[in-house]
Amino acid sequence: MTAPKPTEAHTATGDNRESVFDDVPWQHALVVGIGAFVLGFILLSGLVMAEGVLDDSVTDETDEVDSQGDEPGLLTVLGWLYFGTHFVDLGVDSVFGSISFDMFGALMEEAVLPEILWRLVPVVVLIGAGYLLAARVLPATASPEDGAKIGATLTIGYLLTAAIGAQVFEFTGDEGTSASVEFTEALLLAGLLYPILLGAFGGYLAVRRGATGTTAGQFGPRA
Repeated sequence: MTAPKPTEAHTATGDNRESVFDDVPWQHALVVGIGAFVLGFILLSGLVMAEGVLDDSVTDETDEVDSQGDEPGLLTVLGWLYFGTHFVDLGVDSVFGSISFDMFGALMEEAVLPEILWRLVPVVVLIGAGYLLAARVLPATASPEDGAKIGATLTIGYLLTAAIGAQVFEFTGDEGTSASVEFTEALLLAGLLYPILLGAFGGYLAVRRGATGTTAGQFGPRA
């Protein structure tokens, strides 16, 4: 007596967790992750400009990312601040040694808005990105666990951008002083912890709210 074969209805339910995870649209997760980092940086920069927490003594007048002179460029400082919203410190090397500096916390003393609102920028962006990714990729039959898995995959793009940003947003002064975000912290906190947890939460919410299925497939074929 032969064992019954699985029915087509069973394979169409999306209950096979492994197949859902293996069918991740990696190229779109990469795009969404990069987009989330860029959007968060833009929103944080807008808040900084609106608040005016950066005075003339903090930045150089140029907008160069890697400025060579007595003061870092505006984009460099904005990059440091965005990493600071992820609790990543600034590392400063000089002839007197190396120190780790919470530049974000220091500048928040001049801000009108509470510090928690600034730190919510990457939180909201990453939850929204995870929600969007899961809503547009998963079928209506997906489980909340599937949503969390798909939402967390945006980490691939966010981690890549964080790694590049940690290298790009650096400053070297005329007297040998250099400053950049702590690279290990940037990878672990900004690149991994934030997008994994918040992206997964966003994907979970997408399934729980029934947002999956109606827009599934808009990203095209999965890779």
